[in-house]
Amino acid sequence: MKIKFSITPCPNDVFSYAACLDNIIENDFDFEFEFADIEKLNEKALLKESALTKISFALYNKIKDDYELLNVGAALGKGTGPILVSSKKTIDFSSEKILVPGENTTANLLLKFFAGKNIKTVNAYFRDIIEEIKSDKFSDIFAGVLIHEGRFVYESRNLNLIADLGAHWENTTSLPVPLGCIVLRKDFLHLKNSIEIQMQKSIKYAFENSKKCIEKTKEYAQYLSDDVLEKHVYAFVNEYSFDISQIRESLLKNLNFFPFS
Repeated sequence: MKIKFSITPCPNDVFSYAACLDNIIENDFDFEFEFADIEKLNEKALLKESALTKISFALYNKIKDDYELLNVGAALGKGTGPILVSSKKTIDFSSEKILVPGENTTANLLLKFFAGKNIKTVNAYFRDIIEEIKSDKFSDIFAGVLIHEGRFVYESRNLNLIADLGAHWENTTSLPVPLGCIVLRKDFLHLKNSIEIQMQKSIKYAFENSKKCIEKTKEYAQYLSDDVLEKHVYAFVNEYSFDISQIRESLLKNLNFFPFS
C-alpha cells in the first residue's frame, strides 16, 4: 500500500526520512514522497489536498477539523528557531515591511508575537529571503525572518541579528519552539498507528546512522557545508521528534491563545 507523504526538502526532514526515501527499513506500506516549500504544504493542507503532510505548527488550529496531529515527526527547537535579521543595525516596526516565509508559517506568527500583530509583512520563498534583503529587488525592505539553514549563515552574509524569535517564545512560554509538525487527514486515521511506528523507525535509523543520513540531505540542501547541515539537523531533530505527547496540549494551548491567530 502507498500513501503520499508531503515534506520539505530541508535537512531535518530529509535526515528523518532518509531510510524511507532509500527503502532501507522494512515497511508495512510505502511512503510516496512529495517535496515542497513549507508554505506550499500549508496551502495544500488548507485545501485538504494532502493525506500525510508536514505543516507549520501555527496552522494546525485552522485545520484540526480535517487533520489529526501526529505525536511523531515534529520539529521543535530548543535554543533555536526563526530569527529576524536586517541589512541595517535597527528597524522601525511601525513603518518598515519585513519579509516572511509565508503567511501561515510559525515564523510569521513568532514575528508578530515579538513585534505586534500590526506589523507589515511581505511573503517570500524562504530560500530567497537573504538574497532579497541584500539585493535591490525591494527598495524599501531591509529585514526578513530566516528559518531552516538560513539562521546558521546570516553572519557570513553580513546581516545583523535583530531578534531571536525562538528565544523570545521560549522565554515567554517555557516551551520549545513549535516549528513544524506532521498531520494526517482524518479519512486516513485507520493508518495512524502504522504510520507513526514507521516514522519512528526511520528517525531511529537516522540517529543510528547519522553520517549516512546527513549525506542524503546534500541531495536537497541549499547550503552544502557539513557544519551547517549538522547544526540544522541536530537543532530540529531531537527527542521531541519521537514523541510530543507529554507537551502536546501545552503547545496547542499557547498557539491557540495568541491574540492575533
